[in-house]
Amino acid sequence: MITIPKIVIILLYFKKGVFKNEKISIREVECSYSEKKTVIIYFLSIFLLAGCINNSPSESSNNIEHSDDNKTSVKNSEKSIKSEESEQNESNNERFKLDIFRYSQFIPLKYNDKGEYKLPDLELDNAGVIIFEPLYLEKSQKVTIEFQLQANSPFNHMTIGVIKDYSPDSNLKYEIEKIYSESIDNKLTVTYKSPEDSSYSICILGTMANPVGVKNGKIILN
Repeated sequence: MITIPKIVIILLYFKKGVFKNEKISIREVECSYSEKKTVIIYFLSIFLLAGCINNSPSESSNNIEHSDDNKTSVKNSEKSIKSEESEQNESNNERFKLDIFRYSQFIPLKYNDKGEYKLPDLELDNAGVIIFEPLYLEKSQKVTIEFQLQANSPFNHMTIGVIKDYSPDSNLKYEIEKIYSESIDNKLTVTYKSPEDSSYSICILGTMANPVGVKNGKIILN
């Protein structure tokens, strides 16, 4: 049995015209109240459903925004990785196989009182290589080679390289790391910085068209 508040009965009486001497039974009042209650529940359900629908696009939009943020983060990471790889590739110098040259000369170094290694006067032909005695360098230590060039041509393309852990008596397939390659007129100074503790041999590569003379050369440890 539904308990009907008195205020509801009074309102329904007004609706039915009780105060106009029209009679209405309690049963009719209960039925009318029950119908109104059903209608109210129906409209409440519609409002709740509308609220859920309105919230759904917002939540979906939020999800999409998070997804876009994740994609942007991934793209930035990829760009960062590519950027890092690009910088690393640029820092790696070109390398040559030693055995591609027609001949090589191994030159011992003589230390003098000035803290330098004086180089003998040498002649270098095209496709030849001059290899100097290895020097032990600590990480980040620098070594400099200087010499004057005597040649018939006013400009000659000279290439300087280093060989790591070189031994003239070894049959290993050594690689030459190129550290300098430019056209010069009569003088050249090149400095190399060691990436790690090891022995390094500076070498001059015959990449010019005609034979040249290497004069007044020296190697300096910094």
